[in-house]
Amino acid sequence: MVDDKTASGTSIDDPRNSPANSPTISPTISPIDFTPVGGAKKSRRPQLRLVPTLITALLCIAAGLLWFLLTARSVELKPSPPTATINVSGGISFHIGGRYLMRPGAFQLQLSAPGYFDLEQELLVSEDAQQSYPLALDKMPGHLTINAHPETVQISLQNATQESRQGETPTTLQDIPPGSYTLQAQAERYFAQSLDIDVEGMDITQQLAIDLQPAWGQVQINSEPAGAQVLVNSSVQGITPLQVDILQSGEPVSLKLPGYKEWQQTLSVPAGEQREWPLIELQAADGILLFSSQPSGAGITLNGNYLGTSPLKIELPPGKPQQLQLYLDGYYPATHSLNIASGEQRELKITLKAKLGKLKISAQPADARLYIDGIAKGKANQSLKLLARPHRIEIRKKGYTSHFATLTPQPGVERTLRVKLKTEAQTRSASIPATITAPSGQKLKLFRPNTTFTLGASRREQGRRANEILRKVKLQRPFYLSITEVTNQQFHQFQRQHTSNHASGNTLNQLNQPVVSVTWNDAARFCNWLSKQQGLAPFYLEENGKISGYATAATGFRLPTEAEWAWAARWHKGKMAKFLWGDALLPSIRSSNVADRSAAKILPRVLRGYNDGFAVSAPVASLLANNNGLYDMGGNVAEWVNDYYSIAASASGGVESDPLGPTKGQFKIVRGASWRHSGMTELRLSYRDYSESARDDLGFRIARYAE
Repeated sequence: MVDDKTASGTSIDDPRNSPANSPTISPTISPIDFTPVGGAKKSRRPQLRLVPTLITALLCIAAGLLWFLLTARSVELKPSPPTATINVSGGISFHIGGRYLMRPGAFQLQLSAPGYFDLEQELLVSEDAQQSYPLALDKMPGHLTINAHPETVQISLQNATQESRQGETPTTLQDIPPGSYTLQAQAERYFAQSLDIDVEGMDITQQLAIDLQPAWGQVQINSEPAGAQVLVNSSVQGITPLQVDILQSGEPVSLKLPGYKEWQQTLSVPAGEQREWPLIELQAADGILLFSSQPSGAGITLNGNYLGTSPLKIELPPGKPQQLQLYLDGYYPATHSLNIASGEQRELKITLKAKLGKLKISAQPADARLYIDGIAKGKANQSLKLLARPHRIEIRKKGYTSHFATLTPQPGVERTLRVKLKTEAQTRSASIPATITAPSGQKLKLFRPNTTFTLGASRREQGRRANEILRKVKLQRPFYLSITEVTNQQFHQFQRQHTSNHASGNTLNQLNQPVVSVTWNDAARFCNWLSKQQGLAPFYLEENGKISGYATAATGFRLPTEAEWAWAARWHKGKMAKFLWGDALLPSIRSSNVADRSAAKILPRVLRGYNDGFAVSAPVASLLANNNGLYDMGGNVAEWVNDYYSIAASASGGVESDPLGPTKGQFKIVRGASWRHSGMTELRLSYRDYSESARDDLGFRIARYAE
């Protein structure tokens, strides 16, 4: 069956397919490929130009060599040893006639030689045209085999850089660094030898033979009688007659024979020589006396020659009478005669007779204890017999200071020892010095009032002021008080620029005049300064230059308390004085510097009937001291004391003990009259003034507690 469409998909009946509508088709002739029989078409290859290429390569190589030759450097490598093998790596190099051509840069060298340690080293070739480098290889250690005569010798090999090598022959010392050494060789009874040797190293074993020379000679020893045992250095050698070796340096030789004394002597014989010692005649042996005494420790003399103390082993010559004497403190001497045979050993004991004396002890307190020569003997109050020799006596009781004494009792005589122990406080108090000197030069005197007295004055006393209230005070604590007032010279050590000025044209600035124009604070700070100079704890508490309180337990320097000042100024024979000079208003002698005729030109009121010779303040201690040895307590200048001012009586109404005054206030108390005072009120020692400012008639003196 035929499809209605052609193979191209167009219908046969389609008018487009009719001949009328089809173009004319011309036949086309295409060429046909043709390959001849017998082979394909051959292509033409280009021919290589071998000769020009080879020439070019050779030229490049030549250029490279020329470049190397122009840029390389001549390097000489000088190995030690010269036979060392050298291997160069790390770059191009040529070895030509003992030198190397090498370009600048780093190379690695490896050197080796028999007997040497290999060397690896970096070589830096520089830009220099000619270069030379030494290359040294280190030698390997060597070995040393040592033999000696005698066979056993102690050796020591050493030099300045190596540790000492020790050994004993025969031996081989291994791995010795090459160099020069000193070998010390020694053996008992031979002369030591010292050798200088050179160790070659390079793993070579060297041989060394040492021949030590004998250090002894020989001596022939004979004795009478013969047969004595001969010992050299305590070593038995044989019996006499005998030839023995003796060192040239000498050796102790002894001969022993029963019944005879031991013979001893140090002999020496030149090395290599033979000698004969003179005949040794042995002496008969001494007798032996084993001597003791009761008690022991007695001194012993033999025929008047001191031997020692008992017990004692004594060698006595035989067949001769001997006399022994014994001496011991506290015992009667004893004498004993004896004769002893050769070789005899005898024991002898002698009892000494005691030499006694009597001692009676009377001690307080009654329950004190007694110690004699450190041995407790019970209660101290007793009578006892003691050996007539020195004894250390001690009497003690807890809380008291022990009493020591050394006594020697005498036979037939009774001695009595009376002792009153002091308490520790009494002993401590007794040890306090009576006077001391402050760092600035003031002398201070010790006072121990320990008594009750009355401050102030009776209302009936003429001139009394209302603030002089009577009150009971007891001073228990010992204290020091300066004998004089502080002077300008002494105060200048603390404040160099201070001036006391003048009064009505009269100077107050002489070095030995009392310092004035000082405040209470200045005076207290001066006291603290003294304490620091002497290493004492300051009494006054100080903050920013101001006194803020007291350290009452401190023993540093301070101002006297009002109670201390009043007692020191007034106390005499159990009562308080009215004036410094007595009870009358006018002084009968020049005892106080007050306002008198000498000050009439500068003061409106003066004592016309008295003249002390000073218009203003006098040099300290110019007039008489008071009954307590203190100067100017009632004149010259008034004085600051420690206390704040108050007129109130004691709060308790009882006895005040070591009062320091109120703890605060505005004013400080001033005690004592001055060169400005002439009235009865001011001249009385009970006069109490106060101030908060400095004055030209107001100074101070210093004090401190003794303990």
